[in-house]
Amino acid sequence: MVLQQEKQTVRFAGSPKDRELAARVFDLVLIHARFMSDTAPVRISLASIAEFLDQRSTPASIDELRAALAASPKVFALEQIDDETVLLTSRAGQVPSLVAAPSRHTFAQRFMTPLPKPERPAQPVRERPRVYPAWATLPSILEGGDEEEDFDFGPELDGDEPAAASAELIEIVPEPVVTETSEPEAAVIIEAEPAIPPARTITLPVAAPTDVTGVDDLELATAIQQRLGADARVANFGEHWMMEDRVPRLSRGDLRRLKDYLQEREQPLTDDDLSQVVLGVRPGTAEFELTRFATNFRLSREHREFEFVGTTNQRFWTTSGLPAIGTTRRKPNELGTDYRFLLEELAAEPAYRSLPAIDHTLTFYEYVHGLLPYDARLQALLPAPLVPNQRSAVLTFECPQSFTTYLVELRYPTPNRGGYILGLDDFYTDHLVPGALISISRTENDGHYRVEFIAESDENARLLELDERRTPRYVFRPTSFRCGVDPKTLLTEEKFGRFNGEKPVDEKIRRRPESVVAVTFERVGDSSEGNLSAEFATLLAGVNVERPISATLLRTVLENDDSGAFSRDPEKEDAYTYVPGNTP
Repeated sequence: MVLQQEKQTVRFAGSPKDRELAARVFDLVLIHARFMSDTAPVRISLASIAEFLDQRSTPASIDELRAALAASPKVFALEQIDDETVLLTSRAGQVPSLVAAPSRHTFAQRFMTPLPKPERPAQPVRERPRVYPAWATLPSILEGGDEEEDFDFGPELDGDEPAAASAELIEIVPEPVVTETSEPEAAVIIEAEPAIPPARTITLPVAAPTDVTGVDDLELATAIQQRLGADARVANFGEHWMMEDRVPRLSRGDLRRLKDYLQEREQPLTDDDLSQVVLGVRPGTAEFELTRFATNFRLSREHREFEFVGTTNQRFWTTSGLPAIGTTRRKPNELGTDYRFLLEELAAEPAYRSLPAIDHTLTFYEYVHGLLPYDARLQALLPAPLVPNQRSAVLTFECPQSFTTYLVELRYPTPNRGGYILGLDDFYTDHLVPGALISISRTENDGHYRVEFIAESDENARLLELDERRTPRYVFRPTSFRCGVDPKTLLTEEKFGRFNGEKPVDEKIRRRPESVVAVTFERVGDSSEGNLSAEFATLLAGVNVERPISATLLRTVLENDDSGAFSRDPEKEDAYTYVPGNTP
């Protein structure tokens, strides 16, 4: 291995002046070619060298340079390039040998020059097939058959008889020619094909077009939907229709992966998530909308494994085994039984999503269970069921003041149970107290709503709570809140102090609204001449501690009492009295 290369001394020839000038030119060459190899050719025009030396105050003419460089032919060489004299040398002080690189067998030649076409070998002349001579007698053999002809050659001659005997004439008698008469062939009778009866022609009566200009568009759309919905060849989900044979099918493996993904997320998911994550179709592609429709349509046929809990704009799907949304203090059937009275207050023909917003005062029962009653006002705000026999719908409630979105479940009413909304426990606990005022407004998305409260400065009060540590009891505890409330329904210790230490009423009592109203009179009523009197707003807030009762139902109980236990208080405005001891 060469670690260090010795620098060779360059010797110039000629007069001392020529050697000095050649040395300056060579120094210029070393500076100009400092990044080149020692043997690389260096070319510099004499004009540029003379100009450089003139700038360095050591002028030299081109003729002087030519003479000085010509004196050292081993170091310098002069070339003519485009009528200009050019110096040729190298950093090693030797004139480089310019050898043209071989151009044969290069990549350019190998890749750009195609190989000659291979010469096809000369085709040999095919010999003409000839018939084997032995086969020339084949036709005569075939005509004669297999019988051998007997020829009469005369008596056999002994070897001692003279050869003249063979000269005897033999008379040949020709055999009579017998002409064989061929038997007439029987005529082939061709049976005539049976006549094809003419095709049956069905003439349809010309139906006169029905004039539908006088029919309402909604009625016409309903009729078309009913007709298409009864056709098994048409696939339908919501407002989307398609021929069933064009809808992609989901395999059993796809259905299993969809169910596993729902159980892994532990919450209902939209068709967008299922199509994108599980089925692997990206939004914006041509087949994404088709995959969404196929997902909704095929899952709607799997009643045992999947259930639709969405709306038109948010199509949520759930499966068995997912955790319930909302409170676990009471069963859904028990909550529906508590709100059974709302069935009589709902409109016979509901106008879904006809109200832009509603205001609501939160009760103690709603605060504890984190729900809202599905009354006539909420029914006019929320969407209708999208598919037949839909039991629930998952909605999203957004609170802009806390930048939080809650997943809630709307339970539609049934013939014997009322409806309600579950899943607002965290929202109530973080921002509200019983008696708070909230506003719910709809958006363009029928599955997304905004819920807001009135933001106020901090207030402190001892409010009613349910202590469930051992035996459930009502207690008052200091509470700080920052929301707008209705003073008449705020459960403070000053107004509802007799609730302190009381136990919730027995289930038999709370089933009858009259009995709950009587118990509430004893807890919040003011004694007056042996009777108990209470304002309607105070009584409504106290009754909703034990069970839900609307203002309409409470007035019906108070004013339609045949036992005489309840009556209007003539001395107060909007107040009622209760006679203790009378069982309503």
